Amino acid sequence: MPQDDKENVILFPGFAQQNLREAREAAEEERYAQALEYVQEILRLAPDHPEALLTTADILTRAGRLEEALPLLTQMWEEQAGDVAETFRAYLGLLLKLEDFERIQSLLAQATEMKELTPFMPEIKAIQETFQMVETQREQWEEEERFSRQTALQKAELDPSYVSRLYEKLEGGTFEEQLGAIEQLKYIQSPETISVLREYLMLVYPDPMLKTFALRALKKMGETGPIFLYKFDQKFETKIEDVPLYDEEMPEGERNVLERLSTIAYERDASFISFAFQLWMEYLFAMYPLHPNVDTPDEWAAALHYGVSRLLRMEQSKQEIAKLYQVSSFQIQRNYQSLSEVLHLESRTQDI
Repeated sequence: MPQDDKENVILFPGFAQQNLREAREAAEEERYAQALEYVQEILRLAPDHPEALLTTADILTRAGRLEEALPLLTQMWEEQAGDVAETFRAYLGLLLKLEDFERIQSLLAQATEMKELTPFMPEIKAIQETFQMVETQREQWEEEERFSRQTALQKAELDPSYVSRLYEKLEGGTFEEQLGAIEQLKYIQSPETISVLREYLMLVYPDPMLKTFALRALKKMGETGPIFLYKFDQKFETKIEDVPLYDEEMPEGERNVLERLSTIAYERDASFISFAFQLWMEYLFAMYPLHPNVDTPDEWAAALHYGVSRLLRMEQSKQEIAKLYQVSSFQIQRNYQSLSEVLHLESRTQDI
């Protein structure tokens, strides 16, 4: 019997690596139940095997069982089990998927104090700066919204013709006047206001971005259900409740584009990242309810980087940016062309 135990100890490393390979291959092919069986065979013999635990968390995450993966990765991080860098990346990735911003900030704060993560410090700092920028903008928007609500309600109460003048600006005003009208009308809720905003969505001339703001206004007013809108010479149908009110409600892939750009371009000043954030949100707002294909965030991040560089008149070629993001110049040009067509970037570049 002792001899058998000794043989098991000698054979186990090879057994573990074989099962891990099988588990990862099964996970890649989305055979998640079978993948979990492979790692569970390892954990039955060695319950604290770090690589098997981390692989289990990866399989659960891939399978969409995020709440099951969370306690596993939380415990691994707290106990500093296995490769700290791999555990950090897996834990951070899961928290980003769960949009648990409080835990993300805590994790990043801990990571900055750990020598084992020194090689990843630029990336950690970039993510921290991105979160801080988003939080600052969120606070500014909330303050502006409180002020706008109070102002709109006071003006409507004091001046009976005020709402009618907002309708006029919505119909024939400049971009800024139409946006201002939408942002004030969302606080003056009435059947007439709702009807006006719904009709606005089907007009041909308004900017596509303004129509997304009108959709958000309707959602803010409590409207729900299917609705039609006209963009890019097409009629689309969407649901009001699906319209994101806040930037973090955007699909994960679209948010990942900014995270990748922040990670690569962290050495640039904050204004570069802020400009990129604004430009990307303008594009997504204009496109909605369409969504760009962001299966490869680096390709869009590189195109966005190139667009901001052109707008800010920086001496950075497509080839240089392609090397930074490890994508092709063709991929940058393809995505930049979409950004430029929707946001008229070439004319904006000439105006600066």
